[in-house]
Amino acid sequence: MKTKAFGIISIIVLVLLLLVLGTAIAGAIAKSNLARHYPTPGQLVDVGGYKMHINCIGEGSPTVILEAGTGDFSLTWAYVQPEIAKDTRVCSYDRAGFGWSEASPYPRTGNMMVEELHTLLVNASVQGPYVLVGHSLGGLLTRVYAHKYPDEVAGMVMVDSAHEEIDIRLPKSAMKANLEMAGQLRMFALLSSTGIMALAPQYIPNPGLPDDAFAQYQAIMATTRGLETAIAEIIAGEKSFAEMRALHMASFGNMPLIVLSRGHWDVIPSLSDAENQQSWEVWQEIQSEQAALSSGAKQIIAEQSGHYIQLDQPGLVIEAIRDIVYVTSK
Repeated sequence: MKTKAFGIISIIVLVLLLLVLGTAIAGAIAKSNLARHYPTPGQLVDVGGYKMHINCIGEGSPTVILEAGTGDFSLTWAYVQPEIAKDTRVCSYDRAGFGWSEASPYPRTGNMMVEELHTLLVNASVQGPYVLVGHSLGGLLTRVYAHKYPDEVAGMVMVDSAHEEIDIRLPKSAMKANLEMAGQLRMFALLSSTGIMALAPQYIPNPGLPDDAFAQYQAIMATTRGLETAIAEIIAGEKSFAEMRALHMASFGNMPLIVLSRGHWDVIPSLSDAENQQSWEVWQEIQSEQAALSSGAKQIIAEQSGHYIQLDQPGLVIEAIRDIVYVTSK
């Protein structure tokens, strides 16, 4: 009896192993096919033993550099970049580990990411002066870049930008929810790494991209380890914000600056109404403070937008960039 039971269990285990192996092989093939159909749109540039992706189009000066937020990459600017290219040169890029960029061996802190961007621009021969455009965390990174390399930056557009004090000013429950999101991403990272996502990319939801960019987005999410990098960025957040606070970033004098701020708060379900309201008030304070960083700054409220103004109201972002480009090209 025991021998028979052991035989049945052995068969079940063998079948399961074959299913896992078959899924892994099918997933690997699907990932390869997707990667082949959606090749790198720009160029891969060595930044010290690993390569980062940058995609520059258009001609003219100043050069606009587009910086995405946490967990995002160059495709988040799909509505914006082609329009700006009609006026001047504009480059979107993928931070290490995102999009078409290779992973970095270094911590995902703000200082490190800014240094990687600087190296990328130098090695890719992207000449300044730059107009830096950053969304969310990307807005904070543009501030760090302008603080470290002021002679290279002609102006900035901050798109619902984060702030280096966000982790100490937002309710603790809000930051806890952010860390919980990292935990939720682990499951999707596993699905991507095993190739399961590549077998059914049609189930990857559209964050609001145009059709052609959405197809690229699905391929990237299904074939790369970007979700693992997003987790690393979130986990490194506390250390990253502390490092950036230590820079003591002051004002930017009269640098041309436009601060675009969302018109409504994206409610965090795990927070109470009071905690969401407090978070919204802190975020509005942060936006106003950033608009005071330059005597040449102005703040614009995107009334119909949540956090992703470049997807909800891309026309506002395009107009703001064109305004800064016009002022800085005189």
